[in-house]
Amino acid sequence: MGCLTKAHAAFAHVPLSDMALPGAENAGTFNLDAQAFDNQAGSACTTFSPGTSISPAKAVRFSATQDETIIKQLNGGVRWIDLQVGYNGSGNAIGGWRVTQNLYSSWPLSEYLDQVAYWAALHPSEAVVVDLSTICYDHDPTAAVDRGLWANFATKSIENAGPFTLADVAARPSSFGGSLAQATLAGLTRNGHNVVVLVPSDAKDWQVLRDTYGVDPVLTTAPGGGSKGRGTLPVEHADPRIAPTTPAEFPQANTGLAVFPTKADPPLGSILGKGFYVAKLAYELQGAAPADQSAILKNFPGLITSQGIFEAWMVGLWKGAYPQILAQWGTATNVVLADGVDQGGFTPAVIERNGR
Repeated sequence: MGCLTKAHAAFAHVPLSDMALPGAENAGTFNLDAQAFDNQAGSACTTFSPGTSISPAKAVRFSATQDETIIKQLNGGVRWIDLQVGYNGSGNAIGGWRVTQNLYSSWPLSEYLDQVAYWAALHPSEAVVVDLSTICYDHDPTAAVDRGLWANFATKSIENAGPFTLADVAARPSSFGGSLAQATLAGLTRNGHNVVVLVPSDAKDWQVLRDTYGVDPVLTTAPGGGSKGRGTLPVEHADPRIAPTTPAEFPQANTGLAVFPTKADPPLGSILGKGFYVAKLAYELQGAAPADQSAILKNFPGLITSQGIFEAWMVGLWKGAYPQILAQWGTATNVVLADGVDQGGFTPAVIERNGR
């Protein structure tokens, strides 16, 4: 977002919720372990059913929403890092927490967080949001393991060890008035603490993150939740787990986009200027014929039916259609999470909307 302030200094003082922010959906999935299936029945972190038969190669191809490191994504202009995390049952209270989407990541969560910390420390005039949008407590973790999740924020990485952990660069909500929606870039880049951490308000023992590791997170709640359940911080933010996930929801989402975010209590987000409406955009399988797509997707309940793939779910991001996509679905959003952020000029297409 530094390119915005360089072009127009006034952008430094515009509330984030009045801007369009480019984000990477499940940014850590560039390093999934093809042999580490997450097959927990009912888990929000997987669309696999127990006993699903699909090759590791196909599983990775479908599940890896990004194919570049987080540092490369940040270099490309992404400023909202969406992470879905789960416990892989290894017994390791810290390293057992992984990025996950159908498969667990090869690295522990700390590796991905440290990539953000390293980049943020090198770019103190930039602001980054790290959003633990989904936390899956699969494999029945113990209380010690639940608390171990938060240790990842203060654990130096092994693969790419740098001088900083995320705890070193985390912003304090008090520095921007407690409301991320009203925060500005100027307010978020003070004193070397330029990474905002978002945590679902129902996360277990999130207070450990604050009390033990000195990271005071912004708590998020599901859209339409009113003021209840927001925890201790007066933050307006819509939980990004809002994209339609079943075939029945897509027609309603497509026809109702025009009312967002002008409704008093929009069901898929929050009001512009008072919160964030976060949209997730998915991609087609690159180069795959429709028959091949169907063969792969049939193992993922809810993604495809005899009606085909709905426009709001797959409109060809890998074909460089981001302007088309933003015009069709997402024109009312101010945070856009996308798969394949290195493709199709995604970041310029989102940032361009700030100049309108």
